[in-house]
Amino acid sequence: MNVRMNESRYIFPLSIQLPPVDNIYAQSMVEKFQLLQKYGFSGVELNITDLQTDPVDLKRYLGNFGLQMTMFATGGLAKKHNLTLAHEERRVRLKAVQTCRQIIEYAAECEAGVIFGFVKGAVGGDKEKAQRLFQESIGELGQDALKYKVPILIEATNHYESAVANTVEEAVSLIKDYNNPYLKVLPDTFHMNIEERSSFGTLLKYQEFYESLHISDNNRFFPGLGGLDFLSIFKFLVDLGYKGAVAIEGKIKYDFLSDLKISMGFLGPALSMVG
Repeated sequence: MNVRMNESRYIFPLSIQLPPVDNIYAQSMVEKFQLLQKYGFSGVELNITDLQTDPVDLKRYLGNFGLQMTMFATGGLAKKHNLTLAHEERRVRLKAVQTCRQIIEYAAECEAGVIFGFVKGAVGGDKEKAQRLFQESIGELGQDALKYKVPILIEATNHYESAVANTVEEAVSLIKDYNNPYLKVLPDTFHMNIEERSSFGTLLKYQEFYESLHISDNNRFFPGLGGLDFLSIFKFLVDLGYKGAVAIEGKIKYDFLSDLKISMGFLGPALSMVG
């Protein structure tokens, strides 16, 4: 894999996914990056809504805050342009594939991976057909991932959000036959809390298929603002020999500053204690 995390003060390199943004250089973003630097984050998952920002400049800019773009989160761009890799209409599906090719090239310049969450496809319709069409799209994009050495992460999202891959097992089933080292899955503690019989059992069974884990509380807010036992999760990952990263992804309850302060008041010690 070509995604390399900056040195971390925690047992797992820590990132966070930021909401969709049109201007990455806005003052509001500067304040967020400064805050992330203060709390010892290694990277950010960016929801870039267009591809006009120069990736080399972006990489250099984030470096000023000790950060790197670890993942290109496709949700913002997919929603803006109505992109679906499992759409029944071939024309619409091919448009999504072509845009994702451009995203992969962009991510390669940033030495980042790409997350396929919302772009997988929405709820409703024929689940088996949606999975088949998505798998065809992934087969094509997997070649680009190999060419540019960019990991593609298929996020397992709950059945209220997608019909394509709700469990980690379903996400794995869509990529395993390709035997492509750049096709991975992305477990998420919030979605696993809904869909999995045992989150720990799932993380153990499919450990070879993921190198990043989204951490979000049971109410979809940042860790520490809900009821999940993240200390036990981190201890489990350590015992598992997990060498990947963790990334906060969640809704805002109060405001970004307040939520991050509360979350890091818990996560900071937890990510240090397990070491």
